[in-house]
Amino acid sequence: MIDNVAEFRILHINVYERPMLLRLPFQFGDVVVNETTEAYLQVEIENGGKTHTGYSAQAMIPRWFDKRLALNSEQTVEELRETLRKTATAAVGMQGFVAEISAQVRELVYQLMPQNTPRLAAGFGPAMLEKALIDALCLALGCNFFQGVQEDVFGLAKLCPSDLTPPVLSGHLQSVTEKYSMRIRHTVGYDAPLSRADIINNPSDGLPVSLEDVIEQTKVSAFKIKLKGNAQADIARLKKIAISLAGLKTYQLTIDANEQYTADEFQSFLESFNADSALTRIRLATLFIEQPFAREVALTGEGLLVPSDIPIIIDESDDCDESFVTAFDLGWSGTSVKSCKGVLRALLNFARVKEIQAKGGFAILSGEDLTCQPGLCWQQDTLMAAAVGVQHVERNGHHFAGGMQGAPAAEISAAMREHSDIYKLVSNKPTLNIVDGQVNFASLNSLGFGHSITPSLQLNHKLISV
Repeated sequence: MIDNVAEFRILHINVYERPMLLRLPFQFGDVVVNETTEAYLQVEIENGGKTHTGYSAQAMIPRWFDKRLALNSEQTVEELRETLRKTATAAVGMQGFVAEISAQVRELVYQLMPQNTPRLAAGFGPAMLEKALIDALCLALGCNFFQGVQEDVFGLAKLCPSDLTPPVLSGHLQSVTEKYSMRIRHTVGYDAPLSRADIINNPSDGLPVSLEDVIEQTKVSAFKIKLKGNAQADIARLKKIAISLAGLKTYQLTIDANEQYTADEFQSFLESFNADSALTRIRLATLFIEQPFAREVALTGEGLLVPSDIPIIIDESDDCDESFVTAFDLGWSGTSVKSCKGVLRALLNFARVKEIQAKGGFAILSGEDLTCQPGLCWQQDTLMAAAVGVQHVERNGHHFAGGMQGAPAAEISAAMREHSDIYKLVSNKPTLNIVDGQVNFASLNSLGFGHSITPSLQLNHKLISV
């Protein structure tokens, strides 16, 4: 039996990064990414007189966490590095439970970062620490992630927000069920090739490039469509995608506008989307539209959220634990979960959605990612998504980034050996083993948080050691 809410002390933190070269260019909002870097955080804690080490990983994507025009792509990545430095320096020596330490570090790092740093960016380092602490604590207690959530060993109920009560929050956490399979929702970038004839950049690595190839090889039937913020161009793009999907017996999709619409332009998009008969099937298959408006104005309550029969959820606006409540009160239908925002926030919003649904209301949690490439990041993010009950998860890292970028051969071999349900080799590269549109990951039913293989971290890639 797991003891509730375990306390510990943070002894050491090391942060590393690995180069990450994308196999295909990918457009995040207003920037095209060809390469970046992936951060790794290693934390050592002391619990009950024994030490335990936890790990986390996350790609540092330029100009998503912070889209201010005054910063270039490299400056936004350096900003994420700085959150990691400040997180490590602030957290070593702290004592308490995961939720308590995480909340303290989040606020402290936000205060230490330069003025006007977006909370989404400032929270990157604290979110990585939170994941590593969850990993270390589960190892210390001898439980897997699902068990830790059910018993609330992380102490969420002890810091229960005012919109819930500790018994209600605890009850919803106890309802979490272990799940080791997930449908894959394939991301269709704005400029991504739809057919083989559209392919310009072909890495010729045996992996699919066009949407046509992805469907043929993986049998996925869930898709995430990226828009540009121009109603006329986006409608034209959706018509082309509708033709590409016409051969599928059934499918579901979501639409991501990445903060690129004004209220008037979005209204024009919705009118065309609803009126165009060529889009009838794709419209009926659309589950929700994600973050059409810029984070700076989306939750100001100034009437931006225009009436729509299609649910609309926040993503970039989800920058603190209260964002979901604010958005829902303004008429938004839900939010996305991403481990780069925080695992505990995802669990908190899971409880909120369950409580809304229990009272007869409608609310959505979606599972999205930011190129969670195969490896530790993918494993932790997918376990989190499974715990909060999402039915399919956007998984674009395996497609655009390739497999385990920056990992040495020994680590890749270990992953292939320990997680043959998750990964397969294609042209000697590890990639997701997608069968009939889903990935099974029963091999993650182990102690800790998605960490069964210790990352091989090189000293020359060390960012900070505290």
